[in-house]
Amino acid sequence: MTDAQDRSRVSLNAGQRAILQWIVEGCPPGIYPDDDFSHRVSARALETRGLIDISGHGRSWRATPTERGRRWPVATDEDRRERERATRPAQRVMTEQGAIEVESGALGRAMRRMPRPARTPKKVPVKQVNKQETYMRYKVVVTRVQVAEKWVRATDEEDAARKVQEEFAKPYAYFGNWETKASEVEIIEAEQTTVIHPSKLSESGPMLLSLKDAAAALGIPYSALYELTNRGDIEYTKMGSRKYIQRESLMSFIATNTHRGYSPS
Repeated sequence: MTDAQDRSRVSLNAGQRAILQWIVEGCPPGIYPDDDFSHRVSARALETRGLIDISGHGRSWRATPTERGRRWPVATDEDRRERERATRPAQRVMTEQGAIEVESGALGRAMRRMPRPARTPKKVPVKQVNKQETYMRYKVVVTRVQVAEKWVRATDEEDAARKVQEEFAKPYAYFGNWETKASEVEIIEAEQTTVIHPSKLSESGPMLLSLKDAAAALGIPYSALYELTNRGDIEYTKMGSRKYIQRESLMSFIATNTHRGYSPS
């Protein structure tokens, strides 16, 4: 086993390493000031990585290390399983628009999102008309420590705590009294997504389009385009019981209904 496999996959900065060591040692007093909550914000980042467990708030706040946190930076079985999943080769998934490489962990989600192709009696060549653009989607965790002070009339401490809890249940409780002491933003996961755009309305092609094809070219529902033809907002050609729309009529409709700035209509 190499040195890289013996080390945990979790990487920490200097401040997070110091806080983790402090928690592993039992949170001895005198290390962090009582009126400073920045170390608790960093501790939340350690919790999201599975290194510690946090319970309580205020004076009852407690942090205890997990098995992964006690052994860090030495790798645990969980680190080895995550490393094994991450090193699995990407699987190639065929769609109507082409092939997409999907990480093994996201294969199930990708397959669920893909539209199921219609059953055909034989394989036919599919012309690719849609462009694909790949984006990254990031999962962000924001941890914020806020403090609010307020005088409460009560008979004793338990009564005061109960009244404060009741106040929290109301909308906009303690509005304007909160003061942010510390905050931390952490990227915990990234996912590659593929966006398939609808085909653009080109100036070449058939002179007449069915309502279904015209609606797909405009990117609007079939029912909306059908209503536009009934209201006379867009010209159409009728052949028998079916309606067709000229390509030039679609381009004219787009140009006529394209506005900039505020429009009262």
